[in-house]
Amino acid sequence: MKKYLLFFIIPLVLLSCGDNTPSIKENLLTAKIHIEDSIVYSIPEVPRLCDAMSIEKKYVNIGDCKLYCEIEGEGMPLVLVHGGLGGTHHCFHPWLSGAAENFKLIYYDQRACGLSDFNPGKGYSFDQAVDDLENLRKELKIEKWIVLGHSYGGAVAQYYTIKYPEHIAGLILLASVPMLNKPELNNVDEYCFLTEQEKTRAQEIEKLLIAGKINYAQYFYNSDINGGWKRQNFLKPDQERMAQMALYDIVFDPNIRSDYDSYTFDHYFDNCPIPTLICEGKYDSLWSAEKSAMMKANHPNAQFIQFGNSSHNIYRDEPELFIKKISEWAKEIQPGLEDSISGWKASLVNNQFKN
Repeated sequence: MKKYLLFFIIPLVLLSCGDNTPSIKENLLTAKIHIEDSIVYSIPEVPRLCDAMSIEKKYVNIGDCKLYCEIEGEGMPLVLVHGGLGGTHHCFHPWLSGAAENFKLIYYDQRACGLSDFNPGKGYSFDQAVDDLENLRKELKIEKWIVLGHSYGGAVAQYYTIKYPEHIAGLILLASVPMLNKPELNNVDEYCFLTEQEKTRAQEIEKLLIAGKINYAQYFYNSDINGGWKRQNFLKPDQERMAQMALYDIVFDPNIRSDYDSYTFDHYFDNCPIPTLICEGKYDSLWSAEKSAMMKANHPNAQFIQFGNSSHNIYRDEPELFIKKISEWAKEIQPGLEDSISGWKASLVNNQFKN
């Protein structure tokens, strides 16, 4: 099986080579080259976006560690599983607050990420990340929720669906890791939107990180201001947002690990009765052009949406449209699938998750 990338610890570009999509703001297709004269060691001081938000903020004890959690809005519970390894809940701010009119949004930092405990327990693992999510649900006293998994969070969401389907009302896979054993997924031109100058500078910045001359926050900030923003965004973030991304969107225990790349879920969702929505950005080329078709084939009962002005972070590139689409989809979810879910779960008992 393809060894999946650690999207933040070993960051690679998350774009696809596109052709034409107009936008008023500077974007992948209209971007101007900008290379700083030198490395910036002092990242601008900017506050966390959630500091100014009047939402519930708390730590939830799940047994052997505490997870940082925020709750916003009313309605069907929707838990947001961030990417990584090493991402945080902060990446969803402020873009998803508009969904609080229709959902009870549950943001949280996975173990060893953001404001949550950096507690490996018996050692960080894929199973642990999934069980942490289930323990969070129990502590919040939620019977069923919609699980939205972004990027690596989509891997967690898929495995959670397999292990705990009785507690899922719906599944949203947002630019998700496919969890498929398909060599075609390796056919990708990672740096197609970076100029030669930007590629050279990216290599220089990475060497400084490896040599220990800059920390991760400095690495991400310098990467973004030298064209690296193209790696995960269709629209160019402003400099304040780049600083927030570097300081708060990616915070992790350097020892964080996951064995998720040893799992494959080929055909596991063939008969899955749980309502599923797959969202892909047209300009996200972390995977090859075949990825969308492979995801649809592995989730044959899912609804699929491609966002034409988005890269990897769809909720950031097209927030209004994204919220509109997930809200419309959620309204169609019907209760009473318990028997179907039980039957599907029973059919998976003898399957082997790992390669």
